[in-house]
Amino acid sequence: MDEPHGLRWWLTETKSRGMALGVEATHRALNALNLGPPSYETVHVAGSNGKGTTVATLSAALTASEISNLSFTSPHLVRVEERVRLNGVPVSRDEFDRALAAVKAVEDSTNHPLTFFEVTFLVAAVVASRHDIRVLLLETGLGGRLDATRAATADISVVTALALEHTDVLGDDLTGIAREKAAIARPFQPLIARWPKEVEVKNAVETLAQRVGNPALGEQVGPALLEWVSMEEHDGAFEEAKRLSKAVWPHLKATEGTDFPPLEALHWPARMQRVASPGKDEMTYLLDGAHNPSGMVKSCEHLTKTFSETSEPWGLLLGSSPQTDMTAFLSPLVSLTTVHAPSVVLVSVPQGGRYPGVEGNVMAGHLRALGVPVHRITATPAEAVAWFETQPTGIKTVLSIGSLYMQGNVLEALGATDDDALTVRAKV
Repeated sequence: MDEPHGLRWWLTETKSRGMALGVEATHRALNALNLGPPSYETVHVAGSNGKGTTVATLSAALTASEISNLSFTSPHLVRVEERVRLNGVPVSRDEFDRALAAVKAVEDSTNHPLTFFEVTFLVAAVVASRHDIRVLLLETGLGGRLDATRAATADISVVTALALEHTDVLGDDLTGIAREKAAIARPFQPLIARWPKEVEVKNAVETLAQRVGNPALGEQVGPALLEWVSMEEHDGAFEEAKRLSKAVWPHLKATEGTDFPPLEALHWPARMQRVASPGKDEMTYLLDGAHNPSGMVKSCEHLTKTFSETSEPWGLLLGSSPQTDMTAFLSPLVSLTTVHAPSVVLVSVPQGGRYPGVEGNVMAGHLRALGVPVHRITATPAEAVAWFETQPTGIKTVLSIGSLYMQGNVLEALGATDDDALTVRAKV
């Protein structure tokens, strides 16, 4: 427990400042930190779905190739240090705190309050400056043009799959969202983008790419070097991330003379992650963060293959942050339950997220309206895990799906909180 008004107390307090769109505060803080010009290359990734997986895949590929890298991602599942990973491993609490102290000193000296996201991004920048890394990987938090990470210099920008999400902030027009995300492009530098199905989205990105750059950040205005990456119809999240990562690879100086490694699978916490039950030898938990309708579609496409090939009993644990269209969010999951019906369906409420989780009785009402019976509602995911651990259900797999925050709650309840559980790594 941090002492009152100590570093961690201050970090927690920054959460009450909410979210700030704009790069000015972060740019000012970066200059005040006086980190000097980066000695590494930077890859900046935005998108609605797959941006974290793309960062994780690139990190795993670089680490497998013995190319030192540091990644910044969000949110974290169990501990804040997960946001800053060195060669896939969360940095230590001590190292995080040393960088955190530098960031707090800047806020104190400039008297410009920073948000939680801005602080953690700046911590990553400080840690990167203190290690001999070759590549820094940055995942945007929300949007792109006004995201705090846009204040960093970058050598390559990547845009993953796009969808209607965070419409209260980004707007309810997909072309507008595409322009916001693609605005991470830097002038005269590569912009690697996933080919979209919608012609109007493709046209919007191509038009934007002709003139990018933020003069307020000291950038010239000019064209980005746009490169489209096509996907196969049935590519899952990892396959899409590999295609984008392979497109980035030849643009990095750090990878010259090194082939992209033959990654077979990715250990990316809470993304199709399997964790053994601590109390039942025959049971495992399968955790996947699907936080919006398009993400749920991708997850359920993969899960349909998994569950259609087995007759073993399984249980469903669902919890979600608020959704603009709950029916669209749940429909892929409902379809999954018709392929191989779960023995038990539990609904719970994610804890510790940016927004309060959807109440259990509300979520259960949505499921029942769609024809899925709900057997139990728990106030917390920890209570749901305790139920699965103590009841003689005969279940072999518990699928925990929905909010990433809930997956963190489940990992904590299972005791899977060490570096091994939280490290990003690849099977080669």
